[in-house]
Amino acid sequence: MERRPRRHDGLIAVLVGVLDVLLMIILGLGMVVSGIGSGFDGYADRRAAEGQHGILVFTAALTCGGFALAAALRHWKTGVVHLLLTGLPLLVFLGWQQSN
Repeated sequence: MERRPRRHDGLIAVLVGVLDVLLMIILGLGMVVSGIGSGFDGYADRRAAEGQHGILVFTAALTCGGFALAAALRHWKTGVVHLLLTGLPLLVFLGWQQSN
């Protein structure tokens, strides 16, 4: 059984990279927007925390699932690009949530 990457792995890595950047921008804006109403009352703080937690769970599932799919299909460049472009913002989101 061969372990070489697939033929169009580079092209797919570029496409996945562009989509990941756009998705991370949208999720980052969601993290910011979900925290705008916090600080006014307890209900707003609780809703902000729930919204940010949901975004973190979705980002973690996206990161792990996308990398597992790329690895299963032997698209190694795509998997690494996806892991970098979704895993690093996930760590930033986690650090930002811990500081708030």
